[in-house]
Amino acid sequence: MKDEEHDKIRMETHDAVQTIRAVLLGANGDNGLVGDVKRLANSHYKLKQQFWVLVGLLVGSGILAGGISVLLSS
Repeated sequence: MKDEEHDKIRMETHDAVQTIRAVLLGANGDNGLVGDVKRLANSHYKLKQQFWVLVGLLVGSGILAGGISVLLSS
């Protein structure tokens, strides 16, 4: 291969890597795929936390335990 062909391949590879980097890490203020995953993981954690707080409140008030006992006694 000639030097021109190597330079062309190198530039194509560089452009492809830059495009992948822009998609993953974001460009022009965009969070990119990594930022989206972090945001979704954080919102999932908050939802999970709120679910367990609700379960704790329902168990503490007896609503959940009473409902389960009614279902089991049928």
